[in-house]
Amino acid sequence: MMASPDSPAASVSSRSSSRASDHGRPLSLEELVEHFVAAKRSLNSQTHLWHANQLVTAARQLTEENAIVAAKTSAIRNMVDEEVDKLEAVRRGIHLLEADTQREYKTILHNLDVARSGLESTFKVLQETPLEAALQPPGTPQKYLYDTIETAGVTHLHDKLRACIDRWNAGTASVRETEDAFNTALNNLQSSIDSVPSTPTRDYSPGRIPTLYYELEEHAREVAQQFQMLVRHYDLCVTALRATEGGADAATEAVGDAPQPSGQDTSGPPVPLSEEERLKVLTIVKQDASEVEDVVADIRGLVTEMSALQEQIETHINHQRREDAALGGVLRMMARVAAEARSHVERARSFQTAWLEDIRPTLLEGIDEWEEQREFFENFDLAYAELLVEVASRRRRYEKIKRKAEEAQRELDKLYAEEERAREQFMRVQGRFLPRDIWPGLHHPPRKYEVRPVDRVGDEQEPQKSTEIIPQLARNVVERALTRVKRRM
Repeated sequence: MMASPDSPAASVSSRSSSRASDHGRPLSLEELVEHFVAAKRSLNSQTHLWHANQLVTAARQLTEENAIVAAKTSAIRNMVDEEVDKLEAVRRGIHLLEADTQREYKTILHNLDVARSGLESTFKVLQETPLEAALQPPGTPQKYLYDTIETAGVTHLHDKLRACIDRWNAGTASVRETEDAFNTALNNLQSSIDSVPSTPTRDYSPGRIPTLYYELEEHAREVAQQFQMLVRHYDLCVTALRATEGGADAATEAVGDAPQPSGQDTSGPPVPLSEEERLKVLTIVKQDASEVEDVVADIRGLVTEMSALQEQIETHINHQRREDAALGGVLRMMARVAAEARSHVERARSFQTAWLEDIRPTLLEGIDEWEEQREFFENFDLAYAELLVEVASRRRRYEKIKRKAEEAQRELDKLYAEEERAREQFMRVQGRFLPRDIWPGLHHPPRKYEVRPVDRVGDEQEPQKSTEIIPQLARNVVERALTRVKRRM
């Protein structure tokens, strides 16, 4: 390191006695001028000093920008992550709503199909069950139980449920469309987020840029110190020239009229130094002169390192600028997706409302109505089977009553004949002795009784002629009817 002091006097007084005893060959005037010219030329490195100051200023601005942009991008990324989490929650909510509703719908639709299939099976039984010809007026074409029922209610219910299912399909298509659109928007948003150029963290940790700046500042201080050493060396050369006879003229001839870079001028008055002091100054100049090129090289190297450090900082800032610009695009896209999310939520909410307040109740009512229809027509089929059994029972009771009536009539006729014979026998024996007016009923015939059907009394208490005809059913018909009745019991 150069040993030049701040002033000639200080440089002289700071030297130790050992250096004062160094009796090397003193510098000649020619050599002193050469050192002076070299010292003056070394001061051209002042451009490096200016460049170093520019680098420090630019690096300071970049470091400040780094702090601002880093905080901004970090806040934006946190905000983006939070917003994406919210949007993902909305997407999951819409998906779960659609999935849960779809699952419940499939269960209800299955139960509806089961109820409808039960009614269809009952209708098939009615379509295959013939009306017994014995129960119909003569000449009536063959009919089946299904031909006797009214199906308008069934048709109306079917149309009602069909319209309800159409509304479900339209609502499902709408909510799936909005779900697909939302998924696409979120996927595009995520792709945009993934494509944001992240600032490298391997070479640029959060504290790396300030560290680079502090290192650059330290280099700038070293450049300033090294340049100050060159200035002191130059000043010492000027002092030596002014203290040497003919030195000022020789220096002027060597450098011409170029302005002096330091406050000292070789053309000034001679410096009053003793011979011993002058020799010591020359010794210091000689020693420092050997280090001038190294100091200039050090300054050049430090400035080169500063440029590299500033380039690293600028590279990092450029990364952050690109990241910031890309995040700005993400924010704009996210705002559009968030606005669209509200319409998606409204559509999903409308679908849920339609499901809970319209479609679901209608389908559940349809299940109940199908079950009621099936139960009604099954009871109709059972009632018809029991009707056949009832007809057979009535026929048996009718025939039994008829037999009893015929037996009673025969007994009455027998009793009447006996009564008639007894009266005739009495009149033959006693009739001639009894006057006709002794008893008005003496000569009356006996009362005759008949067993016959009694006419039905109507609502107005007027006898109505009975037209009841109880058909005779085939035995196998009655047996099948009994089997169906027992199976249902």
